Amino acid sequence: MKYSLKDRYRIGLLGIGALAMLIGVVGALSFLSVGAKTYTAELRHVAGLRSGEEVQVAGVGVGEVKGIKLEGRKVKVTFTVDDDIKLGKETRVEVKVATLLGTHYLQVFPDGGGELAGNNVPLDQTKVPFDLQAVLDEGTPLVQEFDIKLIERSLAQIASTFEATGGELGPALSGVQKLSQVMATRSDDLGELLRAARTVTRQLTSSGGDILTLMKQADLVFDTLRARRVTIRSLLKDLNLLSTQVNGLMDDIKGDVGPLLKDLDNTLTTLKKHDRSLQKTITSFKLAARYFANSTGSGPWASLYAPGLLPDNLTCITTGACQ
Repeated sequence: MKYSLKDRYRIGLLGIGALAMLIGVVGALSFLSVGAKTYTAELRHVAGLRSGEEVQVAGVGVGEVKGIKLEGRKVKVTFTVDDDIKLGKETRVEVKVATLLGTHYLQVFPDGGGELAGNNVPLDQTKVPFDLQAVLDEGTPLVQEFDIKLIERSLAQIASTFEATGGELGPALSGVQKLSQVMATRSDDLGELLRAARTVTRQLTSSGGDILTLMKQADLVFDTLRARRVTIRSLLKDLNLLSTQVNGLMDDIKGDVGPLLKDLDNTLTTLKKHDRSLQKTITSFKLAARYFANSTGSGPWASLYAPGLLPDNLTCITTGACQ
């Protein structure tokens, strides 16, 4: 099918009209906020809030700031919130800073039962990031209490001090710089030192129970010593008295003990000289004791056979038969 130039022109106009109508319907729906409910909030000042910025509930975007206008000594902000979110009569509104570039958003805190009177959040239920007037009202009385003359004298004294120590201030700052450089070059060593300190701290922490038990036991020992202090003091006093008496006794018997010790020394010297003879005597006595035991072992008598009890020279003398 072929279209004439006139038909193509008509079709183009119809397409442009349909597109314009679609754009108009979308704009109308956006302006009328279909699916959202409109509220107002009273603020002390605008705090940088602008139309078109987001409205959030619990960190989720639920609407948009539609308008901002000044009414007397307060600012009234118009905003929308999705229909499924109900704002009670204790609902709070706060202006929040979104980014460091100066964008903001309106934070809504639904609270309370019922509905907002006139869909308006009153001034005492709103908050802005800062209140310049409140800051001025609080700071002005404090500034007025300053002693300006005293501050001037202090600044003058500081200036004169720096002037007098100007030659020393430079080396001091240079020393601080060198110290900073040393700390920077020894950063690894400092890190190792800090890690070791952390290890010691962890060890002390893990051994806290044992240390506490040791301290309790030491405290018990000290308590026992404190309780026995009188007894220990009395014991020391008795020991001192005993030492005094022993010293006196030694002084009294010193004259008798000296000769006795000297005689004992002479006796020991004599025994040492005759040590070999004594050993032989003890050895012979051992044999004699064994024979004596054998002779008296059969009863309460001594069984002894001695045909030649006396030597021959004594026998002949006793018998008179010596030639």
